[in-house]
Amino acid sequence: MVEAALEMFPTTGHLSHILDATLLRPEATERDYLNFLREVADARFRCAFVPPCYLPMARLELQDSGVTLGAPIGFPFGYLSSDAKKAETVFALQQGAGELDMVINISALRSGRYERIGEEIAAVVGLARRYDTGKGEGHIVVKVILETCYLNREEMRRGALLARDAGADFVKTSTGFGPGGADPEDVAFLREVVGSGFGVKASGGIRDLASVMKMVRAGASRIGTSSATEILHEYLRLLPWKKS
Repeated sequence: MVEAALEMFPTTGHLSHILDATLLRPEATERDYLNFLREVADARFRCAFVPPCYLPMARLELQDSGVTLGAPIGFPFGYLSSDAKKAETVFALQQGAGELDMVINISALRSGRYERIGEEIAAVVGLARRYDTGKGEGHIVVKVILETCYLNREEMRRGALLARDAGADFVKTSTGFGPGGADPEDVAFLREVVGSGFGVKASGGIRDLASVMKMVRAGASRIGTSSATEILHEYLRLLPWKKS
């Protein structure tokens, strides 16, 4: 385990750079979110996701930390109207979000409404791209959450291709709020569908370093987790200098 972990992640940065730290629990207090953001800034994870109501606070806390602010769109069930998702997107961009994780309309996908889904994803991507151009502050990353626990293989394939063809940057397995989370077989399947040049984010139920490694081996290029700090501390305990 130790040798494999250090081979996969030779430095702390190699690990933290693929971790999207999340706190999206409805019962968490403002103090919980503030502590979370300060931990994230100190650890320098790739991205931090908080609910839309805490984006203004998060923008201030993460300023100059190097951590990208992330916002969930249509979270967690995906069945908001397209107009509501676009409004959430505009608000998130105005608050400084550099990454958007939008939940696909799961019901529409399972009903075969592929054109509707493609148009909705393209609308969110289009807003992000126009913001890119207008502000000139870099590329806004758009990830599309499929919630794979509800889908069969054909539905996963369709959803992943719709995300790719609509101009998104990633396909993501799960919200973490469904009955199942990320599965290495699903991650491997999605990687096969979208190819090597497209992002695959594994999220949901990833709470330790061993799980991170399984997902990366399966093809994940990003990991979403509410246990990012714990995973980082687990990794740090493996480093040779910690044993001296």
